[in-house]
Amino acid sequence: MDCRQWLDIKQYEFLMNYFMRRQQQHAMADLNEPYSYDGFSTYDQLYQQIVKEAEVAFIECFGEPAPPIVFTNLFHLAELELAGKRPRLKGPKLIQ
Repeated sequence: MDCRQWLDIKQYEFLMNYFMRRQQQHAMADLNEPYSYDGFSTYDQLYQQIVKEAEVAFIECFGEPAPPIVFTNLFHLAELELAGKRPRLKGPKLIQ
């Protein structure tokens, strides 16, 4: 999902940079734990903590909340970016 429909470029970059920085600080890419579907894994707890912090930081910076879906989406895009696997977004199609 492309979050650019809900955020302007400064907001988008703010969240991407925020998530990449926090994931690196917590060394989330280095977590080596089995998949857990109970919501209580270290990864799940860090994810919830970082997203809540990002929601507050976004409001402090921009004076308004962002749609909840952008936090989930950009958190995972930041993971892919840090892993070097982020898909490239396609630009608008040109009309000829």
